[in-house]
Order: sequence, then structure tokens, then C-alpha cells
Amino acid sequence: MKTQSFDLFPVHVKVFDFEDDPELNGALLRAAQSDPELSKSTTGKSVLQRTDAWVERLRARFDVALRGYLTDVHPDRRDPFDIEAYAFFNYTTGSSFTPVHDHLVEADLVAIYYALAPVREEQHDTSYYAMDEGLLVLHDPRADARVDRRNLSTRDHFRIHPRANRLVVHPASLRHSVTPSLGFERLAVTCTVTVDRKDLFDGYVRYALPPRLERP
Repeated sequence: MKTQSFDLFPVHVKVFDFEDDPELNGALLRAAQSDPELSKSTTGKSVLQRTDAWVERLRARFDVALRGYLTDVHPDRRDPFDIEAYAFFNYTTGSSFTPVHDHLVEADLVAIYYALAPVREEQHDTSYYAMDEGLLVLHDPRADARVDRRNLSTRDHFRIHPRANRLVVHPASLRHSVTPSLGFERLAVTCTVTVDRKDLFDGYVRYALPPRLERP
């Protein structure tokens, strides 16, 4: 598994590239195609509440990523993290885009798992005004950010290319968007996560996530 860490803007973002799991990704795609309700974030029913066989494998990937992220930001933590998670599908077969937004009210972290996405060359140093389709764009939260800088430490955005088996974790307060696409099939599973809040929002799944006590 390939893992990348970025301290942007400065904000800690982590990208995990898991080994290919055609069985999991195929099951997620079939579920998305057969049940449009899974792509609605306002139903009050988290995907993680379902009893389908793929739920446990999906949650295992989310847990690996959340544990890795939280270990980075809380290296001395010994008690389990009190996690509440709400997951929903984002499935599209046509043109789409997502405007700039955040999840500050309902979450501390956002985790996005891509089950299906077109394979394309990753280009990070091109202009803000010449982006590829369907990119996840993370926006600098600083009010005085300069537009279209080309260096990671100074630019006003960072783009993440969707690809199957990739999982991105970033703070819920970080504004993000998805660039317009003219039409291709893509499936992402978004999971909004609270940590140690004990709010227990409707539809959230609550569980204890032990920290990683030993680094590899």
C-alpha cells in the first residue's frame, strides 16, 4: 500500500493508495447502480449501517486511513478514539461537478474512497485555470492566499486525482470542490467523521478505534 502525507497551507492531508480489490469495488459499484438512495447524503442512513458483505471490507479501509491520520496528529494517544461516522455514495455516469464547500458543522474529518475512476496521468504543476475533469481540489483556507502559485508551500490549492483504491483524509473544515466532468462513470464513498465529540448525530455509526501503538 502506498501512503502519501501532505502538510498543506499548512493543513495535514493524507492519501492512501490501497492494493486493488476488484471484489470490493465491484460490489460497491453494483450497489450504487441498483440503489440510487445510497447516493443521497440526507437520508439519515449511513452506508456503514447496512448488512451487506462489502460493508465490513469498506469500513476496514476507512479504519486503516483514519488510524493513520489520527496517529500522525495525535502521536502520543493511547486511549481509543471515539469515532462517529456517516458514509454515503457519490455515483455519477454523466456530467457533474461539486462547488466549493466544507463539512465543518457535521464532522471533524472527511474520508473519501474511490471505488471507480478513469485512469489518467496526474499533473500537479499546471495552471489553476487548466485542470483535468473530476479532480478533488483542496482550497487554501488562508484569506490572503495568492492565486495560481506553482509551489506546494505557496499555491492556493492542491489537486488530488481520483483513482480506484485511493482514499483521501482531510480536515472537515478544509474547503474543497470537484472540477466539472463532461461525463464518465465514477464512484466515490464519502465518510464524514467526528472524533471524541459524543454527539451521536442521527444515522452516524459510533465505535472505538484503537490507536496504532507501534510504528512500522
